[in-house]
Amino acid sequence: MAARMTVYHVSPSGDRAAAAGVKWQVEGREGRRLLHEPHRTQKDAIDAARRHAKGHEPAQIIVHARDGHIRTAFTYGEAPETSPGERGRKAGERGGLY
Repeated sequence: MAARMTVYHVSPSGDRAAAAGVKWQVEGREGRRLLHEPHRTQKDAIDAARRHAKGHEPAQIIVHARDGHIRTAFTYGEAPETSPGERGRKAGERGGLY
């Protein structure tokens, strides 16, 4: 069985944290451990998320913009394989999820 992908979100902090100078955060779950790290800049948060992702491959970093929309994503390691019912169709196949 393939390992599950660890997902880290880099997103803006709430209003109270921003007032204290913490403007970005990294959130994720490493096994049973919840990760919640505050950072002053988005670059610092992305760098921290990269360090975590490289240590917990396969992993993905999802970077959100200030308005919450997804800005970009990075994947580290091989993505786990999905079962045939979970993946979409391949080129030339009929059916699938999309």
